[in-house]
Amino acid sequence: MSEFGIKLSNGYRVVWGLFFLASAVFNAVITLPNAERVLQAFEELSVPGADALLRALLPYSAGLIAVVVVFEALVGVLILSKGSWARLGIGVSIAWIVVLIPFLSWYGVVNILLAITLVPVFKHHFDRSFYDMTLGRLRGGHPERVMAAIAFTATVLTGASAVFGGVALMTNDNLVPRDFLEKTFFSSWVIPGILLIALVAVPMLLAAVVIARPSGDSALATMAAGGFLAAWIVGQLIVLDYGMLLQPAMLLTGLALMGLGAVMYVRVPHSARRSLVGRRNPRGRLHQGAPG
Repeated sequence: MSEFGIKLSNGYRVVWGLFFLASAVFNAVITLPNAERVLQAFEELSVPGADALLRALLPYSAGLIAVVVVFEALVGVLILSKGSWARLGIGVSIAWIVVLIPFLSWYGVVNILLAITLVPVFKHHFDRSFYDMTLGRLRGGHPERVMAAIAFTATVLTGASAVFGGVALMTNDNLVPRDFLEKTFFSSWVIPGILLIALVAVPMLLAAVVIARPSGDSALATMAAGGFLAAWIVGQLIVLDYGMLLQPAMLLTGLALMGLGAVMYVRVPHSARRSLVGRRNPRGRLHQGAPG
């Protein structure tokens, strides 16, 4: 496999693992409290036979969703590991999305395409975990690199979770009770799902790109991403006037990112306010830390 192919497979693997972790968080916070409603929605989408299975499982909907949450979290961790463990996680994830096809109506086509594209990734051997590629590189490193790595990891995880949540809201209008929309201008969760991606996922993922680039200003990107997230949660609390466990956690995450960015901006010299991956000198060599 070419160097580009290796990087592409590894990038796909990381995104897929983060997707599973984001899915676990979303299902724990959003789906689990509405487990019976969600299973009924999937029952309507399912093919004959699969719908009967979901009807039989309806009395145990909360337990079933809880098992799914634990399963997705474990699979996500495996995918982001290395060696045979990563291959095991990718293989199990392929089997999982194939099993879900009868319960998804035409959405199952997406799962078929995902399964096909994941087969080459499954065949690849990954000798580094996500930890090795991020925080693991910073043992004994400079404080500014540690702070940039924390900001990078937080923005990627939050951005991936927001993408999953936005897509889920747009494709399943009954996932969250529509009663919460009474104080808004929206008649469905489609527009809120789009706004979640536009106002949270996009800023977070753009911040991660800026932080990871050799010329990126990690401090400003981190503060901006945290500000967007905090504003989004405050807006939710004001407009929708309801609360859930995820909201205080996300508000604290946004405020923490703003604080981390401010510390990076004040305490780290501008010349050192660089990326997680290092910066290059005019000859193209990689500096592993900032100048003292």
